[in-house]
Amino acid sequence: MTDFPLCDLFQITPKEVFARRAFLDLTDEDERHLATIREIIQADLDKIVGEFYDHLLKADELKRFLSDRRTVDRLQATQRDYLLSLGRNADQLQYFEDRLKIGITHERVGLKQKWYLGAYAILFEIVSRHVGARYVHQPNDLLRLLSSFKKIVTLDMVLAVETYYQATTQRLEGILQQLTDAQQQLQEVSRLDGLTQVSNRRFLMESLEVEWHRSVRFTRPFTLLLVDLDDFKRINDEYGHRFGDFVLQRTVAVMRSTLRPADLIGRYGGEEFAIGLVETDGDLAKQIAERLRLKIALSPFESEGQKANVTASIGVASVEPDVDRVEMLIERADQALYQAKSGGRNQVCIYRRPYP
Repeated sequence: MTDFPLCDLFQITPKEVFARRAFLDLTDEDERHLATIREIIQADLDKIVGEFYDHLLKADELKRFLSDRRTVDRLQATQRDYLLSLGRNADQLQYFEDRLKIGITHERVGLKQKWYLGAYAILFEIVSRHVGARYVHQPNDLLRLLSSFKKIVTLDMVLAVETYYQATTQRLEGILQQLTDAQQQLQEVSRLDGLTQVSNRRFLMESLEVEWHRSVRFTRPFTLLLVDLDDFKRINDEYGHRFGDFVLQRTVAVMRSTLRPADLIGRYGGEEFAIGLVETDGDLAKQIAERLRLKIALSPFESEGQKANVTASIGVASVEPDVDRVEMLIERADQALYQAKSGGRNQVCIYRRPYP
C-alpha cells in the first residue's frame, strides 16, 4: 500500500493525473490564474465561508447536519483549507487523494449527493462574485480567471462524485455479501435484537469491525460509545420486567433521535448498548455523548401507569494509532464506562491512555 490508498483504489497514477488535466486543458497559465484567485479568496475568506454557510442553512434537511456548533466550526475550518488549496499542486497525487476523501466522507455520513454537488455550484458562484468585484473594468481578464476556476472546480467535482459512487457501491456489495454469508451460515439467526430492533451483538461486532478497518485504512476518525443504564436491576425488580423492556425500547428511541442515520447502534448485552460514531473524533463524541446522557435523564419513562427516572453512564473511546484491533477499542470504552459508573453514574467519561 502506498501513501495514497484512495488513488490506489481508483487506479489514479501520475499518468492518469496527466490525462485528466490534459482533458480539462489545465495549463501553466491556469495555474497562474488560480494563484490569483487564491489571493482573492485569502482576502475575502471569512466573507466567502460565511455566505456559503448562510446559503446551506436555508435548506431544512441540511440543518440536521449543521445543528452542532462544534461540527459547523470544524467544517468551516475544513472549508477554509479547501478554498486556500484550490488548484495548488493539482498535478500531484496528494491533491487527488485529498479530493477523493471528500466523496468518501460525504457518503459515510449519509449526506445526499444532490446537496454537495449543489454546494459546489453555490461555492463557484460566491467565489466568482468576489473575483468579479475586483475585475469590473477588466472583463477579458475576469473571463480568463473564471475559465481557469471552472476547470479546477470541475476536476474536484468529478473526483468527489467518483468516490461517492464507489463508496456506495462498495457499501451495497458489502451488505449483499454479508446477507449471503448470513443466509448460508446463520439462517436461523436474525441480525436484529428482537426486543429493541437494533443490531444484535453478533452483527454489531461485524459492523464495528468494518468501520474500524475503514477508519484505519483511510485515517478517518471513528469513536465508540458504550452506554449502560444505571440501576437497571432495581428498575426490573421494582417495576417488573415488562416495564424494564419498555425502558430499553424507549432508550433506543432516544438514541435514534440523537444520532445520525450513518451511526451504528447495537445491543451489546442486557442493558448495555454500543454506538459507533463515524467521522467523529473524541471531542465531538463527548459532546454527543453528553447530549445523549442528558436526553435520557430528561426523557419521560412512563408506561401503563408506571413512571421511573432513568439515567445512563457512558464510556467513550476513539480509534488511535495504537488501537490495532476493534476489541481494544471496546476494552477502552469499557474502562471509561467503569470509570463513569464508579464515579457516581449518570456521567460521561473518555478513555485516557495512562502515562508511561
